[in-house]
Parts: sequence; C-alpha cells; structure tokens
Amino acid sequence: MPDAPNVSENTIDEPRPGSHIERGTGQGLFQTPGAVFLLFGIAFLLCATYMFSYLKTGWLPEDDGLLSQYAFRVFHSELPHRDFAENYTGGLSCLNALAFRIFGVNLFALRAMMFVFFLAWLPAFFYLASRFLSAIPAAALMIAATVWGVPNYPTPMPSWYNLFFAVFGAAALMRYIESEHRRWLLLAGFCGGLSILVKIVGLYYVAAVLIFLVFREQILNGSAILQRPRPGILYRIVSIAGLLAFLAMIFLLMRHRFDDREFVQFFLPSGSLVGLLIWRELRQQTAVSDGRRFAALFKMVAPFILGLVAPIVLFLAPYAMSGSLHTLVGGAVGQGAAKAQSLSLVRPGHALFLFFVLPLVGLIVVGAFWKQKAGPLLTIPLAVTGALLLYASFGSADITQGIWLSAALSTPVFVSLGVLLILIGPPVADDVSPLRQQQVILALALVAVCSLVQFPFAVKIYFCYFAPLLFLAVAAVTKTAKRYGNPGVLICVLAFYTLFAVLRMVPGAIYDNQGFKTRTVWGSLNLPHGGGLKVEYPQIYEAAIRNVLEHAGTGAVIATPDCPEVYFLSGLKNPTQNDGALSPEEILKAIESRDINVVVINDSSMFSQSTLTSEVIRALSMNFPHRTQTGKYWVCWR
Repeated sequence: MPDAPNVSENTIDEPRPGSHIERGTGQGLFQTPGAVFLLFGIAFLLCATYMFSYLKTGWLPEDDGLLSQYAFRVFHSELPHRDFAENYTGGLSCLNALAFRIFGVNLFALRAMMFVFFLAWLPAFFYLASRFLSAIPAAALMIAATVWGVPNYPTPMPSWYNLFFAVFGAAALMRYIESEHRRWLLLAGFCGGLSILVKIVGLYYVAAVLIFLVFREQILNGSAILQRPRPGILYRIVSIAGLLAFLAMIFLLMRHRFDDREFVQFFLPSGSLVGLLIWRELRQQTAVSDGRRFAALFKMVAPFILGLVAPIVLFLAPYAMSGSLHTLVGGAVGQGAAKAQSLSLVRPGHALFLFFVLPLVGLIVVGAFWKQKAGPLLTIPLAVTGALLLYASFGSADITQGIWLSAALSTPVFVSLGVLLILIGPPVADDVSPLRQQQVILALALVAVCSLVQFPFAVKIYFCYFAPLLFLAVAAVTKTAKRYGNPGVLICVLAFYTLFAVLRMVPGAIYDNQGFKTRTVWGSLNLPHGGGLKVEYPQIYEAAIRNVLEHAGTGAVIATPDCPEVYFLSGLKNPTQNDGALSPEEILKAIESRDINVVVINDSSMFSQSTLTSEVIRALSMNFPHRTQTGKYWVCWR
C-alpha cells in the first residue's frame, strides 16, 4: 500500500510525488541497461583495485592495535563493556572477531572484512549517484568518492562503517521514494541500527533520516487539497518543536566550544535544513487534519524505527541474559564521552577560510548555468589551470592546504545552496518536482548531520569519513540547478579533485594529523599477528615485541599508555580490563602482581602521557629495574 495518506474521497486527484521515477540517466549511447552496467563494472574494478592496492599500507598502531585487541577479546568469548573497556558500542568488535575466524588472527583480517563491505558499498553509492547523474559522471563520482575515502586511511575504523551504513540506508530510502514500499524503510532503519552498534555517532544518520521523513510528510500532505478544509495546528506545533529541539541538542553538544568556526561548519548546515522545514511548515496551506498528518508520519517512522531496534535488541540479548545491561549502557555512553573529551584538540578552520571555497562554488555555478556552446572557452583554460595547480602543490604546502580547504570546508556552502534552490524554485532550478525535492533533501540531510562526525576532533581524515556524502549532495545541487549545463567545466572540476586525492592525499599520510607528509621508510611487519602490513619503521615494532616475549615468559604484560598493539602483536594477556591508557592507580595496582614480568611504556602517547606520574615512574623503577628502549617503547622487566 502506498504511504500517502488517504485524505478523503473528495480529494482532488494530483500527481503522486513518487508515482514516477526521475533519474539522472536519460536516453543515449551510454544509457541502455547493458551500457550502464558495463560502465559501472569498469568503475567498480578500478575502485576495487585501487582500494586493494592500499589495503595493507600504513597504520596508526594505536588504532589498529586497539581494534584488533578488542576483537581478540571477543574472539575469546569476552563481551565489550562487561568484560573489558570499549571506546565504541561494541558491534564492530564482534564483526572483527568474526573476521578472525574467517581470515585468521592477524591485523590484515580486519581490513579484509572492511574490504568486503567496501565492495558492497560501491554499487549502493553508484545507485545514489545515478539518481542525479547520467552513467558516465555517476561512475566518475564513484571513483572520486573512493579516492577521497577509505584508501586514505585503510584501518577499519568505526567511522568507515558508519559511512558504509549511511550509504546503504540512503540507497534504501531512495528506493522507497520511488516505489513507496515500506520494506525499504525497514531496511533503512536496520542500517541505522547496525551503524549505532558500530559507533554511537550512527545516531547522526538516524537524525538525518527523521529530518527527511518530516520533509516528505510536508510534500505528501502539501499536495492534498480538501474540498472541506479541516485545518489543525497541533502537528505544526509538535513538528516545529521537534526540529528546534534537534538544533538545541547540536548546540548543547558543542556549547563549551562554540564560536564562528563551530557555527559555520557544524551548526549552519543542519540549521539551514531546519529553517527550510519550519518555513515550509508555516507557509504550507494544507487542509489535512492533525490526525491524518500524524498518521502519515507514523506510517513512515514506525517501520524505520522497527528496523532500527531489531539489530540492537539482538545485540542486547547476551547482556540481558547475564544481567549486565547497565555495564553496556554506561560503558557505551561513558567511554564515548571520555574518548571525545580526550580528543578535544582540533577545531575546524576559521570561518574566514571559506574564502578558499569560493572558486569551487563559482566553478560549480558556471558549470550549471553557462551555455554549452561556450564550453571550449572555459574548459581548456580551466584544465590548464588545474594541471598547473596540481604541479605547484608538490612544491608548496600552502597551495596543497588551499586546495584541501576548498573541499573540506564546503559542506555549509553547498547545503545552503541546496536549501535556496528548494526555496526559490523554478527561477533558478531546472527540476523542483516533489520527487526531486525529496531526493535533494535526503542528500543534504545526510551530509549536513553526518558531518558532525568531525566534532570534536576535526583533523583531516575526519572529513574523509563523510566526503562521499558531500559529493552526492553536490551532484544533487548541480543537477537541480542546471539550466543550461556545461559538462566540460564540471568534468574538469571532478577530474581535478580526483587527481588531487590520488597524487597528494593517498600517497601521503593525512591521518597523522600533521598535514600531508611523504611516507619514507617502508617495510612489512614480520610478526605472527602482523598480517604483512606495510608500515613505517617496522623494525621498531619487531624489536620491541621480541624483547617483550624474551622477558615475559609465561606471565602477563602491561603496556601503557595507548599502545594496545603490544598486547595483540605479542599475543600476551593484559590482566586489566583496559587496553588503552591505564590510570595511575591501575598501573600501580597491576605492577604489584607477581604474574606480570614485563611492563612496556610508550613515551610518545598523543593523549595520555599524564598517566605516567612521578609515583608511577618510581614504582616502575623499583619493581622493574631492567629496561631497554626501542624507538618509542621502553621495555621494563624484573
């Protein structure tokens, strides 16, 4: 049954918002099903090959080590939060434990599992892109999303899975818009539940979907005109209050550090969407009763929430049976808050840095509105300029940073442009049909809310965690705004940013939080659990693990702060519940145990160096008098 409310038998017949399919693909040489499939297949192979070529490349030992150690504990029948401290919800540790069973107990197993999800993500992304673009640019956009995404940091971080599930869920919602079958809402909710189980920020995806569903209800009931009006204001009050409450929660999230930077990058995108929905709600002349409007929204929200809670309930079952639900809830919330507090180091760029975004926005506008016959006059000099900029970026950190900022700070600009297109309509937009509006708002809501993943640690790699969603939003805005269309300009822009990622981002190490650096000394990590990862200075880790194993005997080991890779790579037991940074009290208690023969100290911890108090250092010197240093590790033994 369709989801549109059956308002009245006297309702005037209007075209259904979802009764026809509007796609970016038209008819032409490359628009037959076979040709589209061939183009997708070629792009799929390119993306898969590119991703696989970097799958074993690079790491941050704190991240790879922690994820692997969590999975290793689950592999040995421990439960996250109940039996050990987890920084995330715990679902990913269970998935990674499954990866150990399938691919073997090593660092690469987790990446192999992520690669499987990445391969499933590609067709979902292409499907979304094809709703706004024809086959060739949709394939090109998929390639751009790939090179700006996972290959930049192939460690299977939870945020990558949040991205995967957001795209899976968005594809289900896009199918729901076109077919109006509520099973797609159920699937979209299921993706949201899995995303939350991976990391609590999966709630951002859920919030984006709810915003979209509120907008869809406005679309459905805005076209229902009754012969006998039955106006009501209760639904209007409740919906506006809910939207304002959402903005209030964003403000409360960052209230301790809220100025022009947080306002522009984090608050403005969601604020623009909420402003659009409130404006439409106040101006909408629908005569549908409150009851029918609530019913229409409930018919969409209910299957979504049902799908959402299904995987969560399954995950909670072992905790409920063991009477430890409180440890899961407290751990998932408490550990997440503690982790966020420890990461509150990096803020987004100053609002004035939006100056770098203006050339990109200008080119997108030119590509959308300039007549096609002027193409060569623009495309040739634009291509030459782009090539020169790429060449200059190799010798100038400022140029590299400027190009990066032009993309990384563009979210509020393109979300605002999309909102204006919906507001103004036909004077500037080429297609503002009800279906197109829903498609655009879905894309904008996802990127606006999911961009909050950057808070409170807005380092470069956190932009990559949602950059593919931004590319979809830009495609939606461009397709909707196109009045004439100059594909040459848009192709040059897409090619430029794709090449920038290939040449300057992925070969560098943007995840080291220091900018774009060139990787220098490479080597395979030749340890039983190393999985053959190619890392910088592998001999440091190999020598440290050899020293640990030589002196540990059959005892346990303590490794702190922030060096969980020692536990996993050595295969030795951590007698505490914390694999990250132990508190001074935990360290002092642990070193009194006679079961511990070795303590490893990381003297280069980014976040937790304060745990090594003078009292801890004295106790270590007394109980573990022998020591040797290997790189950043001090290995101490009795």
